Amino acid sequence: MADTDKGLPVRCECGYIKFQTPSSKPLGMACCHCTSCRKQSASFFGTSVYFPASDMFPLLADLESKLSVFTHPADSGNTMHCYFCPKCGVRILHAGVLPDGSMRPAVSIKGGVIDSGLDWKEMKPRHIYTRSAVMELPEQWECYETTAPAQYGPPPGDNKKKEE
Repeated sequence: MADTDKGLPVRCECGYIKFQTPSSKPLGMACCHCTSCRKQSASFFGTSVYFPASDMFPLLADLESKLSVFTHPADSGNTMHCYFCPKCGVRILHAGVLPDGSMRPAVSIKGGVIDSGLDWKEMKPRHIYTRSAVMELPEQWECYETTAPAQYGPPPGDNKKKEE
């Protein structure tokens, strides 16, 4: 993180987990409609804000000691590490590990835990895995049946843009 860039404040619901993002300028944002993201967010979709994995991992020792992790295989063949607060249960971030053991180039911090400084209108999130959407998607949203074109690291599936 640059000396002048303090990042964005991240905090879980109870305040036990607190840290700054590596930068105040994320790589991008996506709203994911897959079943897993709908379940972890308890909503229509989960929102992820992407930052370079190399700026987050390895996690700072103090942060790593506080987080709990749920690990599961992804449909892509990757392994997903889902970090959450052990006190309030809020999901904080996801880190994907490729089949060869290397990390995906970007990690996702859950959008709702970034307290301030994130310009949601400017970010223009892409809506991904819309084939699993359980809501009507407005025409002005940028939507993809699976992943969006590779912008935040190698996509796990096909990149076909949703045809209306």
